[in-house]
Amino acid sequence: MTVEAHATGGIPGTTTYRFYIDMNDETDFLSSIFGNNEAPLELTTPSGFHNEAFASGSTADGVNPAFFGFVPTLQYDSWVTIGIEGSPVPPATAISSVESSAQPWLGSFNAISPLAGQDILINDVTGGAWYVLNGTPNGLPNPTTLRTLFMQITCAGEPSGTINAQVFPLGVGANQVQVSYTFNGPGTYTVGGGGGVTDVLGCTDGAACNFDEAATSDDGSCVFADAGLDCDGNCLNDSDMDGVCDEFEVVGCSDAQACNYDAEATDEGACTYAETGYDCSGSCLNDADLDGVCDEFEVGGCTDSLACNYNGTATDDDGSCSFAEMGYDCDGVCLNDADGDGICDEFEAGGCTDAAACNYDGAATDDNGTCFYAETGYDCDGSCLADADGDGICDEFEVAGCTDAAACNYDS
Repeated sequence: MTVEAHATGGIPGTTTYRFYIDMNDETDFLSSIFGNNEAPLELTTPSGFHNEAFASGSTADGVNPAFFGFVPTLQYDSWVTIGIEGSPVPPATAISSVESSAQPWLGSFNAISPLAGQDILINDVTGGAWYVLNGTPNGLPNPTTLRTLFMQITCAGEPSGTINAQVFPLGVGANQVQVSYTFNGPGTYTVGGGGGVTDVLGCTDGAACNFDEAATSDDGSCVFADAGLDCDGNCLNDSDMDGVCDEFEVVGCSDAQACNYDAEATDEGACTYAETGYDCSGSCLNDADLDGVCDEFEVGGCTDSLACNYNGTATDDDGSCSFAEMGYDCDGVCLNDADGDGICDEFEAGGCTDAAACNYDGAATDDNGTCFYAETGYDCDGSCLADADGDGICDEFEVAGCTDAAACNYDS
């Protein structure tokens, strides 16, 4: 912790002191200044300290630097803070505080309070503190000086007391350290050290990568190598010299084209690949008709099982199907031909099939017993086949005799 004289005579007869926690890293975080029954906080001045009436409240939040030109003494107000020295400008935040009813220390920093300028002692069970939440920019040190401002006091003579601070090394709250400094006037103070004595803070753990032989006080900054690595980040064991420690090797397929590709694989394992034309899930890469048969494996042909040229191996119908004519099989044979005459039953035509019959039907394929014939000597129209004398009586049926009814031998 450093206490330094910031200004002299701003308020006649006084010195303005500023208080800082000295950090080791830009990411170290000052969380709070606190006091309680186990770690008392004490601030003593010879004759009290100055509070500016134009300031508002007990923290640096109540000081607006824009008014320094109008009220010069405002810049010498006494206040507590974490990192800021005036009204917070985002992303900086206001300072939070807590006090017990038995020890209302905030009034000591408020000009309108009956306690203004009085010495402070925080040592009860409830305790008190001023603080900011982790991640707030206020708590980070000045990147140049690596210091975080936490209080300003303007007084006659030199302040003294004990300050307790909570620090998150490298900003990690889980690794918090609570340190206590006893001081008397300006100077740099170490944990438990005397006034003005400079201790050497650093890592005192010999197993740490940043072990500091010169350090006399451990500041919680120790950094250790990750498991399996040395402090330079190199593997302790790396049999194949691939930069991946043996205990962290991941065996797997490293071919991004393989179905079992493992992006985390560091040591080559067996790869499996999709069959030609398929993806790794067994689906076709190209299947224009979405029939589950890849385009390159389609077999064109007739896929209708009722067709005469049905192809059981065809997967893609090419419109070539041909079918038997109605009533016939694919060989042109009747499906039904009861009389075995080569004419299918459904196409049979009933009628007289005897060309000598008067009612012969040339279109008939199945004789239905209806044939009838001309009488002997006559044609189908009942006319004589032979009638030499044209008397309408066929020659073979002529009866010779006397046809004169007046004659004695008339033969009817």
